[in-house]
Parts: sequence; C-alpha cells; structure tokens
Amino acid sequence: MTQNSIISVRVRHADPLVMAGLVALLDREPDFDVQAASDIHRGCADVVVTDYGSAMGLLAASPETVNGADASLRDLPRPRVVVMTRQDKEGEIAQAMHSGVRGYLLQSADPLELVDAIRHVARGGSHYLCNRAAALFDSCPPRTWLTAREEDVLRFLVKGDCNKGIARKLDISANTVKAHVARICEKLHVRSRAQVAIQATQRGLVRA
Repeated sequence: MTQNSIISVRVRHADPLVMAGLVALLDREPDFDVQAASDIHRGCADVVVTDYGSAMGLLAASPETVNGADASLRDLPRPRVVVMTRQDKEGEIAQAMHSGVRGYLLQSADPLELVDAIRHVARGGSHYLCNRAAALFDSCPPRTWLTAREEDVLRFLVKGDCNKGIARKLDISANTVKAHVARICEKLHVRSRAQVAIQATQRGLVRA
C-alpha cells in the first residue's frame, strides 16, 4: 500500500460485463486507485481482483512473466490476489487458497463485501472468504489436497486413461502411477477409479 493510504487495484475478469461492473463498483471508493487490466501479468498493484482461471495462471507464473521484461520490476512483491468467481466447488476454493490467493468471493456475495476484502488483504490481513466460500473450504479436509503429481495423474484418470497410458504421458512407471492412484483413492475415501472420477468431477478437484 502506498504511503498516502491509496490502494492500487487492478481488475481483470474473463466476463466483460462482470469486469465493467467491478470497475464501476470499486472506482467509487475514494481510497482505491482502480485500473482495468487486459493483462494482469504486467505491472504491479497492491491488490489484483480477477477471475479464478486468471488468478491460477498469475500465481503459477514466474516473477519474470508476471512483471514483464522490465528488470526493475522483478524484485517488487507480487500483488495480493482476490478472486471473484462463480466457482463454488470445494476443490477450486481449496486449490486457490493453497496456491496463494488471499481472498475468495463468489459473485453472489454482497458487493460491499468485495470492498472489505480488498482493504483487508491490502493491509496484510489473513485470508478473506465470503460466507459460502468459507463453508465450502472448511468442508474440504486438508487430506484431500493433492500433490502436484497426484493432480497430474488424476487429470488423466478422469479422462479415462489407463495406468500405462498415464505413465507414458507423465514419463513415469506404471507402478508409480498405481501408487498415486491408490493414494488418491485414500484421500478421497473411495475404492475405485470410477468413484475417483465421480468425486473429482462433482467436487471440482480437477483443474483444466
């Protein structure tokens, strides 16, 4: 946050109408410096308000990608990300928070709650979730959080690939895939690959 207490906010949303509404809402706040951004991977801000997919892409990117080619920007702290989305599955919420998202609000939340969330995270507050997101997040035990490799295996498993096919695509052994599948079944409290696929789809545990 700048010394004069103005909070710089960059807004990027995949839905143009939602984006326009967010900019109009936030621009009314006297302590917000709001910018609509076509590319949130360049420049810096105190808080970035964005959709789920853009947030995950931003947090997964390297500092060089996030800050562009200007080397003077690469040492700046990465902005705190607040997600505004329709995604209301526990898997998406858990993955977002696990990846470093600081705030998560559903588009059904009170508009003024977004303003509170931005101020909260800009001032260094802990994670901010709207009531619905908090309830879903609390219902997702940490044990169901998958490792990166388990997520890779799960993504192909849901598509119907066999262990050998998954092994070829991930360049690992079929026995290693089998071990990952067993661990995924244990975390999801299911006993078969079919049940894994159903659970993963219903709970939003598979990233696109």
